[in-house]
Formats: sequence, C-alpha cells, structure tokens
Amino acid sequence: MTTNKNNSYTTFDQEINTFFKDAHHFSCLINTCLYQGQEIVKPENLMLVDPKIQAYTRDVLMLWNGRYGSYYLGIENQLIENYPMPYRILQYDCLVYKDQMDILEKEHRKKKDLRSSEEFLSGIKASDRLIPCITIVIYYGTRPWQTNFSMKDMFDVKDMSSLIDFKMNLIEVHSDTHQYKDNELDLVFSITRDILNANFNTIRNKYKQGIPKQVALVIASMAKDEELYQQIKEEEKEVIVMCESLDRMREEASNKGFIKGKIQGKEEGVLTILKNLLKKGISDSYILEITGVSSELLLKAKQTLN
Repeated sequence: MTTNKNNSYTTFDQEINTFFKDAHHFSCLINTCLYQGQEIVKPENLMLVDPKIQAYTRDVLMLWNGRYGSYYLGIENQLIENYPMPYRILQYDCLVYKDQMDILEKEHRKKKDLRSSEEFLSGIKASDRLIPCITIVIYYGTRPWQTNFSMKDMFDVKDMSSLIDFKMNLIEVHSDTHQYKDNELDLVFSITRDILNANFNTIRNKYKQGIPKQVALVIASMAKDEELYQQIKEEEKEVIVMCESLDRMREEASNKGFIKGKIQGKEEGVLTILKNLLKKGISDSYILEITGVSSELLLKAKQTLN
C-alpha cells in the first residue's frame, strides 16, 4: 500500500501526540528530562488543555498545578530537523504569554479596577502574574540535530555577550540514554532508538516480549516506518512482538528481491529500487539494512527523488 508521505507524517504525528496525551507518559518524560528522574510532576496534577494558541497549534500542551505552582508544559514532535526550531518554540511560548496578557487586560477593563497611571499604562496590576511555559522538542531523525539549538545560533554577529539567549530543550531519540520509569515510555524510546540506529539484532534478541499494539504503532510512527506501521495496523491481535514484526518485514523484502547482496546491475536500476522504497515511506535505517547499499547511494536516491 503506497501512502503519500505528507499523509503518513500526519498519521505519525497523531499517533505520537495521542501517546503523550496520556498523563503518565507525559509526567514521566518531564520528570526524567527536566528533574533527573525525581517524581516532581504527578499525573493527577496534569490537565490536558487546548494546544491551539491563536493561529498556531502545538502538539501537546498540559497545565501542571503542582509542587512549584502552575506551569504550562508543552511537547513538540519533530520527525525531521527544522532549522528555525528555536524561533518557533520561542514564538509558541510567547503566544502562551500573550494569550494570558490579553485575558488579564480584558478582565481589568471589565472590572474597571485600574487606578494609577502606571496601571493604566500597563493594562495590568503590579500584582498580576503569568503562568510560565516550558517546551520539550522530541526529535526522531536518524542523524544528529546539526544546526540551531538556540536563538544565538541563528545570528551572525561577532559579539553575543549582551544578547539574551533562548535555548530549546531538545531530546534526540536516536542517542537518548535516559531510563524511563514508565515501562511503555521506556519501551517506545529504546526500541525506536534501536530502529533508528539499525540495531535490528538487538531488537530481535532483547525485545521478545509482547507489547500493546498501540505502543507498537507509536514506535513505528517515531521511526517514520510506513511499512512497519501498516503491518502492525493490519494485525488482528492486540499484543505485538516487535522482533517478529521486523522479521516478517525482512522476509517480505527478501521475497521481493531486496535483501542484502541481491541488488545487482547498473546504478540506475539500484537508484530506481531505492526511490521506490523511499516513496513507500520506509525508513533510511531499514532500507540500508535490507539492501546493503551505501548511505551515499541512498542520499543520491533522495536527491533525485523529485
């Protein structure tokens, strides 16, 4: 089944977002990545809120009322690297603040309780407070994030000492080594990491236990693997053994003549096969494993895809 790549990425985003809308998964991610594994954020203190702020929609946004007060906590999923990501996150966070400011100003206009010239000028009272916003970017690419990690990285000036920087919180799944206390979250990150790094022997040896079908779909989505996603989706059982699913994929690829060492002939023919696999949405790591081609040749196929 051939699926438009943009449609596939939309489906992948939906699967991942649904997974992180679970308060247990969300709190475990925040606690592990921001609080060194301490159970600071508790699931019962999280409330899913509308992620749409004005014309922009975030992936997942939660309101946390906990130990340190109230916070907005957001997750942005990136299946491919986005160069202006620090600016995007800064923009999203600022819109959260602007939305709060608009509400405060509207309430004061309604109450007509601004008295001093400073209050009239500000539109709010000195005692008014905003709810802070913290966003984590989760990146599911096979290569390291290579460009901008903060706003300073987007400038080209010699003196940055006086600039106020904004650095995004970035998790790169392909190299993430966190141990997550939530079992499903830990399985999702560890298996996805092995798929992105083409560690298929590790998966076959280590992950022989069954996992919920919905969790397996999240893994396939994070790995951007349309073939694996469709295979799991079509399974009738609700418990999936990932090593078996990967073996079945390899067997199907073998029957089509795509296994390592079987690709022969002129480079043009190999490029045609690679482009067909890419059009199906199959991940880079899996293509490299089943075909045995070089990463340089795969890159060439990508460049000639359009």
